[in-house]
Amino acid sequence: MIFRVAFVLLFVAFGQMRAQSLSVDSLESELRKARHDTTKVNLYRMLAGTLLNSDPARALEHAKAGIALGRKIGYDKGVAGCYLNLAVVFNAASRIDSFITYTDSAIVWAEKVNEPNRLALAYLNRADAYLQLRNLKQSLMDCEKALDYAELANNNDRRARIYQTIGTVYYSQDKYTESEEYYERASKLYQEDANYRMYAIILNNLGNIYKRTGLHDSALTNYHQAIEFANKAGDIVNLSMYYSNISSLYNYTQNYEKAEASAKLALQHAIDGENEVQQADAYYNFAISFLNRRHYKEAIDAGIKAFTMNGSNGLLEEQSDAAILLADAYAANGNYKDASYFYKTGSALNDSLLKKKYDEEIAFLQTSLRVEEKNNEIALLTKDKMIQEQNLSRHRILIAGSLLMALLAIAAIFLLINRQRLKQRMKELQLRNEIASDLHDEVGSSLSSIHMLSGMASSGKKGAPDHKDILKKVNTYSKETMDKMSDIVWMIQHMNPEDQSLSERMKYFLTAICESTNMEPSYSVDESVLHQLTMTQRKAVYLVFKEAVNNAAKYASATKITVSLNQTGKQLQMKIVDNGTGFEDASVKKGNGLKNMQNRALELKGNTTIASTIPGGTTVTMTFPV
Repeated sequence: MIFRVAFVLLFVAFGQMRAQSLSVDSLESELRKARHDTTKVNLYRMLAGTLLNSDPARALEHAKAGIALGRKIGYDKGVAGCYLNLAVVFNAASRIDSFITYTDSAIVWAEKVNEPNRLALAYLNRADAYLQLRNLKQSLMDCEKALDYAELANNNDRRARIYQTIGTVYYSQDKYTESEEYYERASKLYQEDANYRMYAIILNNLGNIYKRTGLHDSALTNYHQAIEFANKAGDIVNLSMYYSNISSLYNYTQNYEKAEASAKLALQHAIDGENEVQQADAYYNFAISFLNRRHYKEAIDAGIKAFTMNGSNGLLEEQSDAAILLADAYAANGNYKDASYFYKTGSALNDSLLKKKYDEEIAFLQTSLRVEEKNNEIALLTKDKMIQEQNLSRHRILIAGSLLMALLAIAAIFLLINRQRLKQRMKELQLRNEIASDLHDEVGSSLSSIHMLSGMASSGKKGAPDHKDILKKVNTYSKETMDKMSDIVWMIQHMNPEDQSLSERMKYFLTAICESTNMEPSYSVDESVLHQLTMTQRKAVYLVFKEAVNNAAKYASATKITVSLNQTGKQLQMKIVDNGTGFEDASVKKGNGLKNMQNRALELKGNTTIASTIPGGTTVTMTFPV
C-alpha cells in the first residue's frame, strides 16, 4: 500500500494541475462555448482529470471526446494528455490492463511532440502498474525511462516520485539497502521542494525498513518525524497510520504502556477521519498490549472490535490475525469454548485467504496476458514490419502462460492436500486433548486416592487406619480406575464390526450394577439409532447413562430401574427411571456428576433434565439433535 499513496497523488496532481482553480460547472460552461479547436481539447482533458474520482463515467466520456477532436484537428499534445487521463480513469476502476494500454498510447503521442514532462509521468504511471502486477523487472525499466525524461524536463517532483517508486520495488523484494538508498534520494528532493506531506510518507517508509532490519531506535525516530512533518503539511489522513506504526513497534519491543498511548492517538485520528480500517489497526495494537499485560478482558474487548471492523471491510488477513489473538486471550482467561471458536474461525479465514491469494495470482496472470496481447495489437497497427516477430513472441507468452497456469494448478492441488493434512492434524490434536481431559477427570482422582492410601499404609503413624481397610479401599479404587480406563479406550476406538457396540456395553454395565444391588433392570434401546452416532455423541450418551445408573444404585435405594433410548423426529431421547426414594431439588447439593450430565448434553446442543419426587423415584432425561 505504501507505493499506492504516491501513485495516486501523482496522477491526480497531473490531471488537476490546470483545473484546480476551476469548478466542474465552470469548465463545462467554457466547454459549451468553445470552438472545435485546441482550447476545447484542453478543456476535455482538464474535465477528465477533475472528474476521474467523483464521476468516472463522465471523465471517460470527456477524455474520449478530447482524443477524437485532437486527432481530427492534428493536436498531438492534447491527444497525449487526454490518453493519459483516460488511462488514469481505468486505473481508478482497477482495470490495470486497460490502464497500461492507454498509457502506452499516451507515450506514443507524447513522443510525437517530444514532451519530456508528460513522458516522465506516463512511464512512471506504467511502472507503478507493472509493480501492481509484480512484474518488477519491467517496472524498474520504466522507472529508468521516466528518470531520463525527468532529467530532460528538470523536474524535481518527477525525480522524487520516481526514486520513491524504485525504493518501493526494492522494498517489495526485501532489498532494504537499495530501497533505503532511493528513499533517501526522494527524501532530499521533497525537502528541497518543501513537499512535507510526501516527505512524511518517505520518513514512514524508512521507519518500516529500520523496523524490519532491527534498528528500532532509528525506526521510532523516523515515525515521530513523519508525524511532525505531516502536522506541518496539514496531512491528517496519514497520522493514524504513523501512530499505529509506533504502537506496533512498542509492542514488538515489549514497551506496552507506550504502545497503548500511541494506539490511543492512532484511534483518535482514525475516528476523526472516519477511517474504519485504521480504527481496526489501532484496536489490534491495543489488544496485543493488553494481552501481554494480562489484562484479558480489555484485550478481548479491543480484539472483538478489530475482528468485526476488519471483517466488515473484507480484510481477511487482518481479521484472521485478530481471531488468533482472541483465541489466545480467551484461553488465557480460562474461556476455552470461545478460544476454540476463534481458533477455528482464524484457521477458516486463513484458508479463505490462501484461496483468495491463489485467485489473485490467476487474475494477475490473466491480466498480464491481456496487457501483453493489447500491447502486441498496438504494435501491429504501428509497426507492420515486425508482425512475424510479434506473433512468435505472442506464442511464447501463451506457452509461458500455460506453463504458469499449470504450475499454479499444481500449487492449488498442493494447498488443498496440505489443507486436508492440517485438518487431520487438528482432529488428532483435539482427540489428544479430549483423552488428556478424560484421563485427568476420570482417572486422576482415583490414582491420587491410591497414592494417598499407599502413603498412609507405609507411614506407620499412630492413629492411621488399619492396613486391611486401606488395602480394601486401594482394591476398590484400583477396580474403578481399571473400569474408567476401559471406558476411555473403548470410547476412542473406531466402530469396527468386531468392537463391542454401545448398546452391548450399556447393557453389560446395567446388568453388573443391578446384580450387585439387587435392582431389577429394564432395557429398551433402538440400536439402529446408536449406530449413527459420532464418537463425541457415543461418549456423551454413555457417560450420562453411567452417571445416572450409578446415582440410582448408590443413593436411591431403588428396586427397579428402566433405561430407554429412541429417536423422535430429529431428536434422540434417553431416559433412566428408578423407583427409589427420590429427593428434593433444593435440598440436594449439586456436585460434579450432575453438572457433567448437563454439560455433556450442552456440548451436543441438547439438554439433560432431572425430575424427582419423594417418594416416587427419579427420572433423568437426555435429549439432543441427530
